[in-house]
Formats: sequence, structure tokens, C-alpha cells
Amino acid sequence: MKTKFWIICLSVFFVSCLRNMHDIYTGEDEEEEEKINKDDFFDFTTVRNSQLIIDYGMKVQTAFYLYDEYPMELVGNTWEFKDINPIYAASTDMNGRFFSKVSLPAYLKKVWLVTDNVLVVSPVELEFLSDGLTFNYVDYKAQLSANGHSRAVMGGVSYPDGYDVLGNWNENGVPDYLLPEKLDIPGAFLERCSNLSRSIVVDNRNLLERFPELRTSGSNDMVITKSTGLVATYFDFSSTAWEDMVAYYTYKEGESVDIATIKKTILIPRSSRNAPKSLVGEQIKLKYWNKEQSKYEDEFPQGTHIGWILLGMGFGKEKGVFPRYSNPAYNDNKEQRSVLLSDPELDNCFFMAMEDNVDMRFNDVQFAIMASASSSVEPTPNIPDEVNKGEISYVVKGSLAYEDNWPDKNDYDMNDVVIYYSSTVVKDKSSNALVRTTTTFTPMNDGATYTNGFGFQLDYVGKEHIDLVQVSQEGNVIGKNFEPGIEKPVLILFSDIKPVLKKPVTVVIGFKKYDKVSDMDAYPPYNSFIFVNKRSHEVHLSGYKPTSVADESLRGTGSDLSQDSNGIPMYYIAEDNMPFAINISNSEFRWPSEKVSITTYYPEFKQWRDSFGADYKDWYLHPKE
Repeated sequence: MKTKFWIICLSVFFVSCLRNMHDIYTGEDEEEEEKINKDDFFDFTTVRNSQLIIDYGMKVQTAFYLYDEYPMELVGNTWEFKDINPIYAASTDMNGRFFSKVSLPAYLKKVWLVTDNVLVVSPVELEFLSDGLTFNYVDYKAQLSANGHSRAVMGGVSYPDGYDVLGNWNENGVPDYLLPEKLDIPGAFLERCSNLSRSIVVDNRNLLERFPELRTSGSNDMVITKSTGLVATYFDFSSTAWEDMVAYYTYKEGESVDIATIKKTILIPRSSRNAPKSLVGEQIKLKYWNKEQSKYEDEFPQGTHIGWILLGMGFGKEKGVFPRYSNPAYNDNKEQRSVLLSDPELDNCFFMAMEDNVDMRFNDVQFAIMASASSSVEPTPNIPDEVNKGEISYVVKGSLAYEDNWPDKNDYDMNDVVIYYSSTVVKDKSSNALVRTTTTFTPMNDGATYTNGFGFQLDYVGKEHIDLVQVSQEGNVIGKNFEPGIEKPVLILFSDIKPVLKKPVTVVIGFKKYDKVSDMDAYPPYNSFIFVNKRSHEVHLSGYKPTSVADESLRGTGSDLSQDSNGIPMYYIAEDNMPFAINISNSEFRWPSEKVSITTYYPEFKQWRDSFGADYKDWYLHPKE
């Protein structure tokens, strides 16, 4: 981790001349006792710095999120996002690329990648490799397409009576009339669609109640004002578990429409979360039916109106489907079942969202429509400007456990002070700069007779980069300033854990907008520490330096190992290679009973330590019952 003062070189673990660790810990090897190498010790971190490389292969900035479990669940006929937070979030550059080190729980073997970009499949499962996490979307799409090839068997896949088709499709609903060369979608339009689409998917409210300006009194059909071609683009399948289809029909202004007999053409054979992911981002050219000449044409003439139909559960069925029309007059109860939205800046780009059932979120089918000619479509309501679209966030959580006997040898029950923490890290979407962190520390256990206080230091962010600090408890602001007399930012949250046990303390730190502070420079739980009986008696996590007011004379006394064989300082490591404090990443720590060593209560702890963190990374998830 960047906040570490020293780095453990794990390669020594594999060197054949490594000394017997029992001798090192106990001092039984008298000749080696004064030559203990720093490489023989472990920093007890439960997080790992992983290289994260993402390339979406498109020239658009894309926000993405990592989850430690599959983030969606089926509720009724709708795929919903679970009520969980991502463990990391960031944005690519303008070329759709991201390359950085990220801190993640060490025990994770895989994560799920979710993106706001409607042209990108998500969630996608990523496995940790030896060099971290890598995702190339072009390669991923190629693999999806290779796995999805099959013969066109549309004749064996039923579709509703009374509809025409633009071509064939296979048994998975992949059309053979996809455009071989895709049109570029403007980045600004794509971003607006992505912002609204994500909002529609994660927000359970009725869309028309959220945005009353999207209610229409007319047909919701598309009106062509100048001859143009039209192309539809598959967006990431939103939330429906139904096997939907999308169709359209055309008519002239003032023409009488018999919806039962008018010629209707299937555009999208299958739109569902179960549909092949290879379809996301693919495009279809719409065709105009010239009834006078009984043929399809590439352009829609001026004055044409286009009506839309969502065929709920239509894929693979001849009958029993649920048609939902863009014109509310044809729907049950005359409900509005679709919104056709204009881009506020690009007059040839439109976002279609359709509702197939009852929740009225309009998150079931979504796709883009682009006109080849500018100013060729009558304007519709604009895509709403989403609140906070310029920010992204993720949550870092875990537990802190301390032994307060430092520097003396302790019983390693790690229960003198136990604190749970949860921090929401908010970043600027365009620059990835840190905006603010909101961290709640909850004191959970006081197993000590001493008086223990708690605070933290920001090691890599100066006070000059911070424009807000606020500490509150039980709804009251109890502090707005860092500890005086210390160069680095230090906050003391309480001086005695006993009266604040089970009472959360929340800390908000705001960072100056143009200073572009990295979230890795202020990564929770920061350089957290307790102080025992007096402010100068600090106990930190292994490898973290004390603050400038700590009593340096305590270091190297008792059981504390203050330097390695080369005289380089070491911090908060005992001579028997045990920590005085530990951060339990992404979990609420179950602490041992009094006088029960952590090595007894957690049988895998010792193997984890002896392997320098290579094995049993999830040891703290398996206490002895």
C-alpha cells in the first residue's frame, strides 16, 4: 500500500537460505539474534495492491465499479441491483482506458465489473491473475460473438402473428441483418443516455413521477420532418427477465390507423437479460415500408410517423404476448408505456425507453435511434439532466483491532480496542480526483483496563489540500479542526472509548476541487491509531509511522522491534513477529475472548502469517467455533 513506510519483500520467503523462523521469533539461534532481517517480517495487511487495467476500446470516458459479489438479483420479472455498495469506482480516460494500482481485500478471488456505459455488457466477472485484474472489451466481445455463432433458424423460432421481419435470426435471437460496420455514437449523447439508464435501473420510482416533464399527451411516436435514414443501437439489456421483442409501424399525418391490421415490422427479435451479450452495441438499420410499391426502402420520407411496439414475452411465441404501444391510445387504461427522448445538443440522436409490465420505471427495453440527416426528426422531451452525474463513489469498510500493551509483550487476543468503520469515497467522475470521504467509526469493544483514545493521521495529503473537516456524533458536530501543533492532518475522535462504546462517530473530509488528490493518498481507514492513558503513547498498525507528538522513547523497548539489521526503522512489530494492531478488510471482526490468542481463535492465522499473506487470505472469515 502506498501508505506503508516500508515494503515487505516476499521473495525472501522462497530463498533457500531463509533461517528457521522459530529461531528468529524465540531467539534460540544466538548467532543470528542480532542480525534479524526486515525481510523476515510481515506487515499483516489484509488488503493487496492490484494492478487494474481496463480498455473499453471506444473513445469515450466510462465510469465503472467493482463489486465483491454478483450485484444483481431477480425480483419478480425484473433484475434489480442488490442493496450493496461497490468496493471500488473510477472512470477511464477519454479513450476508454484505465491503468492504476487499486487497494482491494486480499482474500477476493474475483470481482464483478459494472459500468454506466450502455454500450458495454455488465456485470462481467473478472478473476484475479498473478499480475492483477485485466479487462479488454474488444477481446471480450469477440469471445462472446465466437461463442454465440449458430445457424439462422428463424423459421423454428416463433414470433407473433401479423408481423413482418427484416431478415432472419437464430435460436438465440441474434439477427442476420446487423450492420457490418457500426456508426459512431457521439460521446456526449452516450454519456447522457448512460447517466439516465443507470438511474432508471437503480431507482425504483416511477419514471414519470420522477420526471413529470416526460409525460406526453400525444402519441409518443417519432415524426420525420426531412427524409432520413434511421439506425437503432442495442443498449445493455436493462432489467427485464421477460423475452421481449420490439417492432414498429409507419403512417402519414392524418392517416387512419387500424392497429390490428397495419403492417408491423419486427426490429429487435429479442431484448432480455437472457439474450446473448454479444448483441450489446450492435446496430440495425430500420427500413421504411413503401406500401405503394410494396417494398422496404432505406430512407423514411418527410411526413412519416413511426409508432413503436414492445411485445412483452414475444420471443419464441406466436400468441399470448403482451403488446405495449408508444401511442397510449392503444394500451390498456391508455397508459404511457414508452418515452422517446431527444438529446438536448444533438438533434439527430434519440433515447428510447419502454415499460413491459407494472413498475413503470421504463427500464425494461432501452435503445438508441440515430438519424442520418440533421434536423430530420421532430423534437421530443429532452433527456433529463441527472443529479450528481459528475460524481462516482464506492465504500471501504472493515474493522480495526488493537492491543494496548505496546511496547510490552501482550496476549494477542486483539480485543482491547475494536472499531468497525465504513467509508464512502466520492470522486470526480471526469478527473478521478477525490472529492470527499465520509467515514463512520463505531467503537465496538473495550477489553482493556487502560483508558484508550482513538484518532487517525493522513500521511500523504497536506492540510493545504483540504477545505472541509467535520466530526459529528449523535447528530451533533463535535469538531471542525485538525489537532493543533502537528504538521500533518490528525483528527482525534475520542480520548476514552468507554463512554462512547457503540456510539458511531462520523468524519467528513472535503478536498479542494482543483488539487486532484488521489483516493489512494487518503485511503480509509487512513493511519489509524489508539493512544493509551496519555496522548503520546500511540499504537499504530504495523508499518505505519507514529505522529509527531508520539513518545519516541518507547520504541525499541519491551517487545517492540524498532529497526532491522541494517538500522532501517520498523514500526509496531513485535520481536515474535506479531502485530500490535490489525486492519480486517471488508469484514466485521469477531474478536477472541479475553486471554484467548488470535492464533487460537483463528486457526488459519498462523499459516497466513507464516506464508507472508500468500495463503489463507480469508483467515478472519473462519473463527474457531
